[in-house]
Amino acid sequence: MQPKLTIQERLKDLRVERGLTLEQLSAETGISRSALGKYEADDFKDISPFSMVELAKFYGVSTDYLLGLTEQKNHPNTELDALHLGDDAIEVLKTGKFNHRLLSELICHKDFQRFMLDAEIYVDRIADMRVNDMNAVLEAVRQMALMKNGGEENDLHLRTLEVAQIREDEYFGSLIAAELEAAVHAMIQRLEYSFTFNPSLLTIPKRKQQVAEILKEAETYIWRIKEEMRCA
Repeated sequence: MQPKLTIQERLKDLRVERGLTLEQLSAETGISRSALGKYEADDFKDISPFSMVELAKFYGVSTDYLLGLTEQKNHPNTELDALHLGDDAIEVLKTGKFNHRLLSELICHKDFQRFMLDAEIYVDRIADMRVNDMNAVLEAVRQMALMKNGGEENDLHLRTLEVAQIREDEYFGSLIAAELEAAVHAMIQRLEYSFTFNPSLLTIPKRKQQVAEILKEAETYIWRIKEEMRCA
């Protein structure tokens, strides 16, 4: 289960995500540079209600998010009905046994969205008819060529007509696994890039541990998906 970010960590993350220095943030919000620096310090325990509201408005997030009361930056009051989740999915999400931040980022990645489209095509058998029609045409041509060839199957053209037929389970299994792997690897690269060019994010020991856990979890997820696809 992932550790929660502190108020200080959330404030620093939001500032660094926007590429702002403390001086620039001070100019934008009207809050002094010294106060902003204290708010991000590990040992700082108090932040004025005015500053909390001003920072939340500037970053476009809820005050509940800054206070660590929710992980939702912009939709703190979204009802479950709006998410279209089934009861089983809600129970899984409520257990908190996996990294919800990683899941949220994965869902938003373009390769994951393509993964879901292709998974729907495969699971709901949307492409079955077209695939079967194409395979039937190729096989009919192969059988005609085979008859003309006297039944000799070890022929380049006959073999080409055979291997050109799509084996739907193998094709979609490989396609889906590749798309999911691409999405997870892109997340890993983005995370590593962020900490390479913003080394200050790694100054907190707990944050270093979080990064290591996220990278390990992502790599494990890729390996598990590959194994499931290979055994399917």
